[in-house]
Amino acid sequence: MQNVRGRWRMATKVRVENLPSDITEERLKDIFSQIGDVQSVTIKMDLLTGRPKGYGFVEMSLDVDAYRAVNILDGTTFKDKRIHLKEEKPLIERAKEVLTQIATRDEESPGNKSRTP
Repeated sequence: MQNVRGRWRMATKVRVENLPSDITEERLKDIFSQIGDVQSVTIKMDLLTGRPKGYGFVEMSLDVDAYRAVNILDGTTFKDKRIHLKEEKPLIERAKEVLTQIATRDEESPGNKSRTP
């Protein structure tokens, strides 16, 4: 979630984890459509087996609907599995976070001593 011009704005893409293996994209869309307008649904599949990997993405039309979906559906049980939802950040944001973590780790490393005279 990010603060944009004085209001909180969430990405419209939501990551859905711990999905039942027999769920379809259509069923997932039906669930999220009860909260708001769904732009797209993708369940990630294993390339070798063709079976679902257990997670997917739902893109909502409005950030407020994505926020509501996370708050309403996170931790709910579907087909005996507790699903987990979280905001999916844009790739550039995720890359910046990873680079920041690496830089921080390198600075805190005991073997990394500054060579300033």
